[in-house]
Amino acid sequence: MDDRTKQFRVGVVVFATAIITALLIVLTSDFSWAPFKKQYQLKILVDQAPGVAPETPVRRRGILIGRVAEVDDTDNGALITVNIDQHKQVKSNENARVQTSLIGDAVLEFMPVRPSMGAQPVPPGSTVEGMYNPSPMDLIANLQGDLKQTIISLGRAGDEVGNLAAKMNTAFGDQDAERMNRLLTSTELAMTRFAKSMGDVDDVLGDDEFRQDFKEGLAQLPSMVADAKAVMEGLERAVGSADQNLVNLQGFTNPFGERGPEIVDALEAGAENFSELLGESALLVKSINSSEGTVGMLLHDRQLYDQIASTVGLVRRLVSNIEVMSRRLRPILDDVRVFTDKIARDPGRIARGVINRETPIK
Repeated sequence: MDDRTKQFRVGVVVFATAIITALLIVLTSDFSWAPFKKQYQLKILVDQAPGVAPETPVRRRGILIGRVAEVDDTDNGALITVNIDQHKQVKSNENARVQTSLIGDAVLEFMPVRPSMGAQPVPPGSTVEGMYNPSPMDLIANLQGDLKQTIISLGRAGDEVGNLAAKMNTAFGDQDAERMNRLLTSTELAMTRFAKSMGDVDDVLGDDEFRQDFKEGLAQLPSMVADAKAVMEGLERAVGSADQNLVNLQGFTNPFGERGPEIVDALEAGAENFSELLGESALLVKSINSSEGTVGMLLHDRQLYDQIASTVGLVRRLVSNIEVMSRRLRPILDDVRVFTDKIARDPGRIARGVINRETPIK
């Protein structure tokens, strides 16, 4: 193989490598560097932004929508300016979060914090609030002080346990071995009884029917609680009504308590008047029953009663005759009323009637 052939093959390999590299760059790049790509800017204010720098990716629900343009330090926090693709929109219900990985790589991501109903796109150039989401390393760093205090507390607890063990060894020495044996025997007996009790409980709870009833009772517990709540509400309303009625009754009885002597005097006067009325009624009834009075004579004298009855009969017949006469006079009175009405409307009717009765003049 001559040198020209070798150079040709090397040139082909270099050309193919360059083409493949360009294709990989095109396929893996988001073209954020392209000058012809349309973008708009947003500003994000966060309390801190560790690891955030220009070209830091900006994502929305895990999808790349832009990159960080610059980061400025302000008195209120870090002000991050981001370039967002023109066809990508950030909604008002989304919040920006700065997150860092274990190796320190940062990413700025927009996540929804409330329902999207009624959310509007954020206008270009607006400033939105953001937050920094601590990384696991930050949490570990913050826990260093707490871990130190925890370790110190554990050391103190170990010392206390050691002191307790020393005191127990002192209290339960060789002289108290018999007492320890009795204590262990009692403990073993208690454990045996406890195991037996647990066996009895298992026999009760192991019954399928009992478990089913217990489950049904638990299922009915919410409805029982609701019923009890309703009953308590009804009792509360009844107590409130009773209190209101007592207040109203107090307002009604207070005037009686204040005017008690006057009311008692009025009742006594009414009772005396009623007694006098009963006495006068008794005298009236006695006088009526007596044959000396007018009413008594009317009730006891039969002849006087018959005369009054005949007089009443005559009056009734007279009234009947008057009614008959009034019925007969009514047509005559009607004719007189019609005649007078005609005369009142046309007085010349009388003169014409007189002339018409005389002999005509020839």
